[in-house]
Amino acid sequence: MSGGFWRVVVALVILVHGAGHVLFLAPCLGMTQWGQAAHSWLLTRTLGDGPTRAIAALLWLAVIVGFVAAAASLLVGQAWWRPVAVASAGVSLLALALFASGISRQPLLSAGLMNVAILVALLWIQWPSADLVGA
Repeated sequence: MSGGFWRVVVALVILVHGAGHVLFLAPCLGMTQWGQAAHSWLLTRTLGDGPTRAIAALLWLAVIVGFVAAAASLLVGQAWWRPVAVASAGVSLLALALFASGISRQPLLSAGLMNVAILVALLWIQWPSADLVGA
């Protein structure tokens, strides 16, 4: 299969994973009331609900923008997609850890495992290669 095929597949996986973080952002913005990702075991008692929601919203927004930027830059063949994807996965793991008490187990595990898979693939296995995806 051609590099273009794998570039699109990897970019779509990263894009969909990033877009999935909207499920964590929406409660922080008051768009839904399922409570996910708006309460922190560490920050809520110290800072209160409002500032904690603001911090959560900024973290989730940074993750979404980062993954979207990584996917877009991969699609246009820019090599900087890798560090952006790594940073986004790291920030997502941090946010998941900070807000774990407010997140249902299934989304927490799914997002966490995908972040770990991205980190392992890019940092340890160093997959996909630049030859495979063209960037």
